[in-house]
Amino acid sequence: MRYYFPILHNGETQADDVGELFRSAELAIQYGARVARDIASDPDCDRGAGTVVIVLDDSGTEIARRDVRGGRKRWK
Repeated sequence: MRYYFPILHNGETQADDVGELFRSAELAIQYGARVARDIASDPDCDRGAGTVVIVLDDSGTEIARRDVRGGRKRWK
């Protein structure tokens, strides 16, 4: 199944029009967490900007999100 990973940053959405293929929602959620960690590890990352990585399934339903600030999980 294809999953999408749009990023919210400073109140604006950076769309993901391509997505990635994963065999399960859990693998997609793990990938979303990795994206959030990668963003947070950037020395120029503004952790106070409210950046969030969202995980959407192929129907556009949000299944998870991860705050970049502290890597906190917020599950749907």
